[in-house]
Amino acid sequence: MPTLIYEQTTTLFNFGDEIPKASDYMWLIIDGVVKTYTVGELGGLITLGFWGPQDLVGKSLSYVDPYLIKCLSDVRAIAVTHSHWGNFSKELLYHAQQTQQLTYIVRKTRIAKRLWFLLNWLASKFGRRIKQGQLIDFKLTHQELAEAIGTTRITVTKILNQFEREGLILRPKTKCIILKG
Repeated sequence: MPTLIYEQTTTLFNFGDEIPKASDYMWLIIDGVVKTYTVGELGGLITLGFWGPQDLVGKSLSYVDPYLIKCLSDVRAIAVTHSHWGNFSKELLYHAQQTQQLTYIVRKTRIAKRLWFLLNWLASKFGRRIKQGQLIDFKLTHQELAEAIGTTRITVTKILNQFEREGLILRPKTKCIILKG
């Protein structure tokens, strides 16, 4: 991360907060997890991405309107003004790659496969290795998973129950998933 960014003020956001958006700055996530999303024609939410430490998010990265950023955990972030964007070519490239991976996942034909690929993607991006497998330990509801893969909450719940019965995942507490292995 460029040194000049450390001189910027870190802003703290709580779980559930919406992060402010403007076209003249982006947010560099220092700690925590956020979801970017929009509202579809019929009022449903459409997930655009999940982002964590060292990721950049902001209205300037998307032509989608509205473009919203919600904290899925407590978050520390730095507002990066337009004049500093040139220092973040690596982070911007990573942003494009992550967006394409999520698009690939959502385009899978079978919904169970979409969910499985999404869980693996989340585990590789945000998870941490524990004895039982890869822990995804930030709060992610069945509804948020459904919005990310374009299905219903009920379908996600059924598939998660199936994954648990098959021994692919563990759900030891609410809103926490462990991919076994």
